Amino acid sequence: MAQKQITRTVAPEGLSDLLSATRWASLALIDDGRLSALAIRFFYDRGRYFVGVRDDDRLAAGTRVSLLIDDGVYHTELRGVRVQGTIGGSSDPPKAESGRAWLEVIPNRVSAWHYGAMRRRER
Repeated sequence: MAQKQITRTVAPEGLSDLLSATRWASLALIDDGRLSALAIRFFYDRGRYFVGVRDDDRLAAGTRVSLLIDDGVYHTELRGVRVQGTIGGSSDPPKAESGRAWLEVIPNRVSAWHYGAMRRRER
């Protein structure tokens, strides 16, 4: 007898409205052997993920990071995108605000979820 499997997983492209509208996000990294989390500015442009950091946030190219962009208050509203990757070089994303150092997160893995879009997993 086959078991029902329900998933909250969606394609990241399915959350393009979240990615385009969000301006704040969280960035986790290992800094001097300790886990650090930063509230950062965020900008998404055509499949590219940019983070805006203050000058005193030490993020060197090649640093492994986990970027979290999420939204929602109630269970069925919860949705988000997590990008695991590394920091690339400095970049000036189009239409991003000035006053911050902008770096690109080069994805190794991207996952997305949306509890309001739960459905039966297709096999």
